[in-house]
Amino acid sequence: MVPMLFPPFAISSTSRFGSFYLLLRPMLLPTFELTLGLVALIVAFGASASLAKQYQLPERLCGLTGCLAFLLFIGFRDNGATNVFLGGMGLFTALISSAYSIEIIRFFYNKGWCIRLPDEVPVMTRNGFQLLMPLLVIMLSISVMNAVMLQTTGQILPQLIGEALRPLIVASDTLTAVLISLFLCNLLWFVGIHGALIITGIMNPFWLTYLFENQRALAAGEAVLPHIYLQGFWDFYLLIGGIGSTLPLVFMAIRSRSRQLKSVGKIGLLPSLFNINEPILFGFPVIMNPVFLLPFVFVPLINACIAWYLTQMGILDRAVAMLPWSMPSPLGAAWSANGSWKNMCMCLFAFFNAWMLYRPFFKVHERQLMQLEK
Repeated sequence: MVPMLFPPFAISSTSRFGSFYLLLRPMLLPTFELTLGLVALIVAFGASASLAKQYQLPERLCGLTGCLAFLLFIGFRDNGATNVFLGGMGLFTALISSAYSIEIIRFFYNKGWCIRLPDEVPVMTRNGFQLLMPLLVIMLSISVMNAVMLQTTGQILPQLIGEALRPLIVASDTLTAVLISLFLCNLLWFVGIHGALIITGIMNPFWLTYLFENQRALAAGEAVLPHIYLQGFWDFYLLIGGIGSTLPLVFMAIRSRSRQLKSVGKIGLLPSLFNINEPILFGFPVIMNPVFLLPFVFVPLINACIAWYLTQMGILDRAVAMLPWSMPSPLGAAWSANGSWKNMCMCLFAFFNAWMLYRPFFKVHERQLMQLEK
């Protein structure tokens, strides 16, 4: 939808396509604003309901309570304008308000400080009455906190969080952050730990914040978008064929003289095209194999440096959309950057670069397996 709303080329109102586009855009824009524009509110409900499920509390009612707490924290506007903190700028506030409200509800439930009704009363009604006292405390406490923050700092919680996290957010969008996160992820994977779950779990809130800031800059018509290190950068430049950029190994294996490698290559081809490379990691094997330690860790780092500097120089385009990580890398890189053919070319270059760097190590491993097969 992003390329349709903000096309990467000039639209002429005199052409048929331009006239159709000018008619279509106002129809699509509300959908864009009411999905990504409300993402923090959606996160508040989802996080609250998920935490409530862990504590065996009523999920939907707790989810709505988390939404209420979030809305109280971000405040309301008298003029009816859309609150900017309902979008990406309110993500951290949404998580904090969810945890705060659910922990209060849990505390009241554990202490038994709830209005209890007979079992004959329908479950939904009983749950609603049990939430009345913690809900009252949540609303009053947030109102008091808002008053104190406004009186002492002149700002509300999301503004304070934004100021506090700004140095961290800025530091997370640097080449150093890319290299450290990628190095740790690959190293953890090499010893058999799912490093991607750990690293992406840490980076996701920052990536979402960067994504919404890039989209806002694109909508404002800014020539240079503010952020480089987004999920699209991670998924489509650094994970070509999966963690470690192992797609070249698949094609080498298919043509290998080793029966084991040839079989693994055929099995792993289709999944690797969609960035799923467990058949390669455990079938070669790459995991815990000292032959592949250097390329597995450092090939993505080299591609990261090249992609970073090309993006910083303005040769490559910056991401403005979040796509599934399982999308083939060239297509994902192009679509995530508003249809950029240059980003697609970067993926192809990264593939051939990985091929050249992996090849000598693959040959060593192939010789070892062929000796064992004899």
